[in-house]
Amino acid sequence: MSHSYGPSLSGRGAAALAAALTLAGAPAVAQAQEQRAQPAPPPMPGLYVASGATRYSTPGGAVRFVFDRTGRTALLQFEGDPEVHVLRAAQAAGGGLIYSSENANVMLRVTPQGSLTLYTRNLQTGAAATAEGDTDRLTPEAIAFADMQQRFRQLQAQARRRVGQTITFSVPANLPPAAAGVVLDAAERAAEGLAMAPMTNVRRVIITIGRRPAVALRGDQLFVQVAPQYGYAGRPSSSSIRNVVTGTVQGPQQ
Repeated sequence: MSHSYGPSLSGRGAAALAAALTLAGAPAVAQAQEQRAQPAPPPMPGLYVASGATRYSTPGGAVRFVFDRTGRTALLQFEGDPEVHVLRAAQAAGGGLIYSSENANVMLRVTPQGSLTLYTRNLQTGAAATAEGDTDRLTPEAIAFADMQQRFRQLQAQARRRVGQTITFSVPANLPPAAAGVVLDAAERAAEGLAMAPMTNVRRVIITIGRRPAVALRGDQLFVQVAPQYGYAGRPSSSSIRNVVTGTVQGPQQ
């Protein structure tokens, strides 16, 4: 059973779909524009330093962010940005690590001594980042299914304002709180990606549960597959959504 959220819904009048929709059964997966957001691979032996979640800032506090290396997947979140970026590590020339986004955009370099350099669209040559202190880990919130339904109605209204047209969301029913939090985050990233895609014709976002994250477009329907067991790494990023819808690639914001 899955739930759709659209303009005909109000209060508790959420309409249930007749049967759950699965990405594996959708013809969109076979389309050329499918993009799979693979979970980050295990860290390279001898390179990964589990130094916890730390808050950093560039000179003058121009950019602040949290860099979380407490788990097997490195995460980064800019201050004021709701999206958590999933990073992949690779060995850097001369030692240390290079951390890149899903789109292979370099976002961080960590030297063997632990110094960090941040790279964004506005900092293409890099800026040194200084640790400000430890902070909480970046983990998806656990949310009750009833609360998730209300959040989806709010997201529906926000998507209409940002995209300029009605977009309905279909999600699996009766998810446990941890999985519901990842699904909600996936929907928010989908709405963000669509807002970055000018003149999109997407009218419906269908979110399903699967073994790995994936996104595919067919006509006016966007199929988003989520693997909640991977946390943030189990859902496509907003950039992945935008890329599937528009076919363009851009660097990280900030």
